[in-house]
This record gives sequence, structure tokens and C-alpha cells, in this order.
Amino acid sequence: MKLFELSKQYRVINEGGAMPGVGAIHIDEIEPTLDALEKKLGIDLKNNVLGSVGKKTFSGDIDVALQIDPEQLPQFVDKLKTMPEIHDLAKSSVIMTKIKIKNYDPSIDTDKPRTGFVQLDFMPGDPGWLKTYYHSPSETESKYKGVHRNILLATVAAVYDRKDSEEQTDDGRPMQSERWLWSPTEGLVRVKRTPVPKKSGEGYTKQNKNTQLQEPVRDADAIAKALGLDNKADLNSYESLKAAIEKNYSKVTADNILQSFANNKQIQDIGVPDDLVASESVDYMKRLGW
Repeated sequence: MKLFELSKQYRVINEGGAMPGVGAIHIDEIEPTLDALEKKLGIDLKNNVLGSVGKKTFSGDIDVALQIDPEQLPQFVDKLKTMPEIHDLAKSSVIMTKIKIKNYDPSIDTDKPRTGFVQLDFMPGDPGWLKTYYHSPSETESKYKGVHRNILLATVAAVYDRKDSEEQTDDGRPMQSERWLWSPTEGLVRVKRTPVPKKSGEGYTKQNKNTQLQEPVRDADAIAKALGLDNKADLNSYESLKAAIEKNYSKVTADNILQSFANNKQIQDIGVPDDLVASESVDYMKRLGW
């Protein structure tokens, strides 16, 4: 039995990168910093922050959802380039900027670097969906990062209610798989996945083709229901999602999800949760050689 791999689409989370000379921002500095920029841009920033911004004492950067027509993005970028508040700018999957922190207090101690500047990333897309996708619990709700919750949710989507054909490619992929995808741009999407044939007609490439089977699910309660969970509260944090998995799924399915999550390279880089490292489910999967 092979562990299910996560969608490569999830990697968009870390595609932004870091601007030079930026550091952490204290929670008390966030509002004045965004206020100053809001007045110049004429758009709502404070109500469209994503992730843990405003929920934790320090934030490494500020992510803001930007609802804008794709055709207007070049004009928006040109405007940013002319603003003295923007000290540096770069583009990837998001618009990365370096801005000065208002009411900066260098005496505030933290183990994170503090420079007086913070990175602000504008993330084009629907603010409602981006807030769901990039949701991060507060410090009192979870000891883990929002990325822990999101990768575990992506793992659930990859495993739950998955229907693989018995016929496989030479490298062990099913010739057809009906499954969920946790997409940063679309939502929770039900797809039919098939391997892409080689142009020669002999065998298959490493790529897969995903054919959408129904409209994406974006409402948090509807996402929970589609994944066999109770409600959106289950999606709040790593802890709440893990508890919901163990409550609602069979032991084999829960074990498969948790072991896939623990094996994820990004999770191993940032730290596998302590309770999962010592859990019986992971030991069980290791004994089976999965």
C-alpha cells in the first residue's frame, strides 16, 4: 500500500519568498502601519489580512487578500512603485513589498529579527476564500502554525473518499482516481485524475491530468461536510482537525492520513507535532512498513 501524495498546488503557500531587510512586526504596530497604507491606496487592508496576522504577538510578515481584476494588476503594481511608503517590490505568485513599520518600538524583545520594516504580500483572489484557505488559529487555540492545519487538511482531501482503479501505471499510479483536491485558488475540488500519456504513445509521463467533476466547495461548513467531518469548527486548527479525523474516520483511514502528514517534507522541516510523533497511529503504520 502506498501513501497518498499531496497536491502540488499546495506549494503556492511558500512561493512568495522573503524581501531583504524585513523583520517581525508587533501586534500593536499592525493597525497604524496598515492605516497609513490604506489612505494612499484607497483599499481596505485591515479587514483583509490573512493567516495569523493580528492573532499572535508577533507576525513575521503581513499577507493581505487583494480583490482585483487580473487586467488591473499591472496598473496596481505601477502605483506601488511610485509610492514612497513602498521601499522595495518584487513579484512572484504574489506581490511582495517592503514597508516601514509605523510606531515602531525597537525596545520590544522577541526571538524574531526586528528591523523596523516588515514584508507585506498582496495576494490576488477572493478575500472570503483566501481567509478560509489561509486561516490560522490564535495563540490560545493552538500551539502550532496555520501551515500545520492547512497541510493536514490537504492530506485529508487527498485520502478521504478516494476511489482508485485497480489498473496502475508502471510507477504505481492508478490509471484513474476520483478524489478531492485542496486548491489554494479554487477551493475543495472533486476531480478525476489520470496520468498523462507520453507523446510517443508508449507509457505515461510523471504528470497527471485533473478533470473537475463538480463546482468547487468554498464554504467552510460545506467543506467539513464534504470531507465527512462535523462542521467548520473542526477546521480551525491542527488540534481540532486531528481530533475530528480520529472521531469520524476508521482507524485505518485516520492512520493513513496522519502518517502521510508526518511524512510531508514541509512538516518535517517546520516540526512534526509532538503528539503525533508519539502517537500509536504512527507507530502502527511504521510496523506495517507503510
